[in-house]
Amino acid sequence: MPAGGPPSDAEIIAGAYADRIRDLFKVFAEAVYTGEPDRDAVVRFRRGLLAARRVRDLALEAAKETGGS
Repeated sequence: MPAGGPPSDAEIIAGAYADRIRDLFKVFAEAVYTGEPDRDAVVRFRRGLLAARRVRDLALEAAKETGGS
C-alpha cells in the first residue's frame, strides 16, 4: 500500500478473506470444544474454506476486470 494512500481493491479483498478464515476457524474450534464429532466439524470447515477461496478468487478477478487498483 502506498504511504498515506487508500488500500487497493486486492488488499481489501485479502483482508476480508483473512477475516472470514478467522471466523471459520472460531466456529470450527467451538464445534470441537463443544463435542461435535470431529469429522462433521472438519467437513464443515473444509467446505467453508473452499467457498471462501472461491469467493476471494472471483472477487479478485472481478476487480481486475473493472480496472480496480
